[in-house]
Amino acid sequence: MTTRPDMVYGISPGGETSISQGFALIAGMACVILGVLGFFFTGFDNFTENTDEKLLGIFAINPFHNVVLIGVGAIWLLAAFVLTRPATEGVNFAIGGFLVLAAVLGYLGYLDLLGIGGPDPVSFLHLIVGVLAVLFSGLTGGGQR
Repeated sequence: MTTRPDMVYGISPGGETSISQGFALIAGMACVILGVLGFFFTGFDNFTENTDEKLLGIFAINPFHNVVLIGVGAIWLLAAFVLTRPATEGVNFAIGGFLVLAAVLGYLGYLDLLGIGGPDPVSFLHLIVGVLAVLFSGLTGGGQR
């Protein structure tokens, strides 16, 4: 008996992409680019310290935040290129929930490890991207074409 990888592991056999996969591609590329760009502002010093470095002059970051951005972006890119539509929707939902939680914790000042303290613009960015990711998780039908 042969099993199809898409049925067992959620690995896409290729073919047409969905809106949720397109969102994962765009969000993943943006996260990786912003994470790499962030190292030009922060360097590699004060890895988890709350510093005055700001990405694009707006968003508070530190090197650890850059690593997290690159990691989340890599997961999104893998979901966009490798997984089936339902699996990608699950990844969008998980990352969206993670970002909404990060927004709340950042706003409350509990994310000093990532360089986010208090009501910083990066908390609002996390909230917006998190809500968009949840919307593109198929919860509202936004993941289907």
